[in-house]
Amino acid sequence: MTAQESHILNPFILLHPSSATTTTIGPHHAAYGIITIGALPTSVLLFSLVVTVASIFLCSVIAIYFYRSYRFSGLGYLLGLPTGFIIIGASSEFEYLGLVYYSVSNESLYTLSFWVQLTLQSEGFALIALSYLLKDRAGEILKPRLFLDHLRPPPTELKDVLISILALVVISAPVMVTISALFVQPILNDTELKDLSLYTRMFDLIILGYIFMKSIVPLVKSANFKLLYVPAAFALLWLEQYSLIIIYFDDNSAAFIGSIIVRLFGLALFVYAIHYAISNSRNKGLEVER
Repeated sequence: MTAQESHILNPFILLHPSSATTTTIGPHHAAYGIITIGALPTSVLLFSLVVTVASIFLCSVIAIYFYRSYRFSGLGYLLGLPTGFIIIGASSEFEYLGLVYYSVSNESLYTLSFWVQLTLQSEGFALIALSYLLKDRAGEILKPRLFLDHLRPPPTELKDVLISILALVVISAPVMVTISALFVQPILNDTELKDLSLYTRMFDLIILGYIFMKSIVPLVKSANFKLLYVPAAFALLWLEQYSLIIIYFDDNSAAFIGSIIVRLFGLALFVYAIHYAISNSRNKGLEVER
């Protein structure tokens, strides 16, 4: 396996192509396709640190707002959204740690950091999706019912059971995939691990697509177009994952830079939407709904 065919788990490595082209493969690693990793320039590590700090800061601002909303309203479904963003922010930290481990040539911790980062990110998206799912369920329970509806027998519990199972699968899938990947790592080579990560990215695309639809439909129905910043932010996070999938097929540094831009812009847009909603509610005394 040539150096260019080596897996690049952390896309920040693409910002220093020579680190990939100058690597060598040890004789005892050839059977599993494991490369010998090397140092990265300070500029790449510093850039990664800046992106990580910015991501954590923006995720924390979003989380603090919705934690406060939960304390004020007591609505349980609100907990999934801030917790999801906290976990997404934590995933950025492991992305940076993985780059550090790569730089110091620690293959095992480099791979472990990648899978922890990928798992936390997917888990964060899953919790946000769960928040929207529970919001819909709460809306159905509180929905006004006609007199004849009360005379009918209660709806079957099958739908509730299926929704609960679906929620459990969505939340547990990222963790199970990661545990499986780490457990069978001695069997799978680097290319196969990278292939497995592709499926996780596709899972993120599906989850973010669901979140986007759930966030945009109520706003369109209520003609609240000024808060379309929120679904637009999720659309940008979807675009980030799509850009990372492009990197899977083509180690393109431009696609990675684009993924960073849309990630930070998406999170910043979400923060702006929160600021706009708060300012609007204070000025007009209107209730703010995400």
